Amino acid sequence: MLCTLTGFAQMPAHYLEIRLPSGVDSARFFGRYRLSGDDFGGWLQTAPDVNSYVIDTTVHGHPASSIKAILYAPGCAIQTLDLPLSRSENAQYSFVCQPVGRSSISGTLAQPERLYTQDVDVQARYVPRWAQTFLGSRDGMVTSIPIGEAARLSTDGQFRLTIPDFSEDPRPGEIQIWATESASNVPVAELVPINPRSLRAPMRGLKPQSEYPAEIVFASCLANQQGPHDSFGFARRPEPGDRDGCR
Repeated sequence: MLCTLTGFAQMPAHYLEIRLPSGVDSARFFGRYRLSGDDFGGWLQTAPDVNSYVIDTTVHGHPASSIKAILYAPGCAIQTLDLPLSRSENAQYSFVCQPVGRSSISGTLAQPERLYTQDVDVQARYVPRWAQTFLGSRDGMVTSIPIGEAARLSTDGQFRLTIPDFSEDPRPGEIQIWATESASNVPVAELVPINPRSLRAPMRGLKPQSEYPAEIVFASCLANQQGPHDSFGFARRPEPGDRDGCR
């Protein structure tokens, strides 16, 4: 078994093993979870070329009685896991990919000069607005799942992204577009749709659709540099701006 632990040097006494099917890119697999008795939860620390992940299911020195998780792999639907845990046997869960289609986003920045001083990539992230309620977490963080390949922002402020089609998912969610520094992957601006305005979702992202207009105009809303963002897909919601459609 080729596996990776979520932050532990050796196999814990109590654990859940999440097995991945062949063909899934383990480095781009996403998992956020919360164990019973833990207010904050955690997320998978991913690695390339592994076929399973192991989560320590001990909380405050005692085996947890259950785990909830949100799991995603590129090309697959977002899945939830709500699993009771045994004190005597370690659990296993096999992730089965439920394929989804793809959508394309062609974007143009209304004021691209605001980002001219930096080499910028554009990355889509899916925000399941139901995540905090499902997990029952109290950390206040917004779950943000990187989806699709990043694209370079052109000098005239244009980009094109291919993302999974989550339009058939009945749970509320939205697509956020972030501009990040190419070298560091640090977010520099959230790209908020301003035309057509009807595409904007409650948290300033795009509504999931199977097909988008030929061109969507975005405002570049500078990121709150004090808020934490990391490569595991977590981001605190930025404070709304008051110009360029950022409200």
